[in-house]
Amino acid sequence: MDHLARMLAEARFYGAKSEPIDAVTVLREAPAAGGTLLLLQVRHGSQEDLYQVLVDERGEDILADPDVATAYGTSLLSGNPPGFGRLHSTVELPQGLSGRVIEGEQSNTSLIFSEDGADRVMVKIFRKLEPGVNPDVELLSQIPDCPTIAPVLGWVTEEIDGEDHVLAMVQDFVADAQDGWRFALGFAGRGANFGAEADLLGEATRSVHTALAEAFATAEVSGSELAEDLEAHFEELLSRAPVLAEFAPAVRERYRALGDQRHTVQRIHGDLHLGQVLRTLETYVLIDFEGEPARPLAERRRPDSALRDVAGVIRSIDYAAHFPAREGADGPTDPAEWAARATREFLSGYGVEPSPLLDAYVLDKALYEVVYETDNRPDWVDIPLAAVNRLLGDGGH
Repeated sequence: MDHLARMLAEARFYGAKSEPIDAVTVLREAPAAGGTLLLLQVRHGSQEDLYQVLVDERGEDILADPDVATAYGTSLLSGNPPGFGRLHSTVELPQGLSGRVIEGEQSNTSLIFSEDGADRVMVKIFRKLEPGVNPDVELLSQIPDCPTIAPVLGWVTEEIDGEDHVLAMVQDFVADAQDGWRFALGFAGRGANFGAEADLLGEATRSVHTALAEAFATAEVSGSELAEDLEAHFEELLSRAPVLAEFAPAVRERYRALGDQRHTVQRIHGDLHLGQVLRTLETYVLIDFEGEPARPLAERRRPDSALRDVAGVIRSIDYAAHFPAREGADGPTDPAEWAARATREFLSGYGVEPSPLLDAYVLDKALYEVVYETDNRPDWVDIPLAAVNRLLGDGGH
């Protein structure tokens, strides 16, 4: 299995590159388009993960090959998932489409299928698998009428050790849409006011949260309960980035000050930022409801304050404000003011006022970003550090 371990270690979708792979076990194997579909149990250190690959005779993953991907998707859309698995569909799936692979994806492989030059549906093939219903399927299949999501049309499951695992999903394609991050950078790069767009994005985000609250159970929890989770996350971040030690007393004090006021928790997106939205001709559409990929599925499915998603967008707006200058391009004359103005409009569109709880979630996200930038882009760490200092120094927004 050395060749499979090597292939995984080099694959963009493999998520545990910091540890060597100790063992690879084939759990499922079946002929599929252009090769063999495999479900692999991968052991690294004390952890075991499950991955889906489609390999050729040399053991190389070929799902990104356009011909293979098209054959895979065509088979799935016809009602016969390639290799193994069972198709569940909410509507009759379109037939006779031609497919292509979306370039540049990291954790999954997505295919777009078209008819007469018009894109119709997207097939997302999940690479890392977990027991239970993937939130992308679970959430979107229950809010099909929400105007700011792309409805799920079907999905494929395979039972492993008595539990279903989602292998792939079929989703409406969002036509005439632009990536939200690039769209925002277009404004930031010109120093143009992003306020009206942020307001519209706030409305779209609220629309999704309202639909999720109606489709799934909500609950009331105290601020102290939310604070416990936030503080536990901070302790984990602190263990990974000693640079956060100077903020520890103030962070703990800020979280513990949330008190016993009651707050609603519900199902949320869980990893919302400008790269997880599309700008259509009329509105914004939220995509990729899997939640933070590094968190276990049970955590990603747990209800949380909708303000976690709001905070994710706020931090993303701040990054958009500072990004052009970091890339040697023009940008806002005052990035902090550009971000602050867009944030005010985003909150207005969403319909929420600044609050200690919102500041706590923004702080949580900024602290995570300090760890990420320390590990990956040290030259960028001052962006989240400035946010941490701002939140702890003057009470936030």
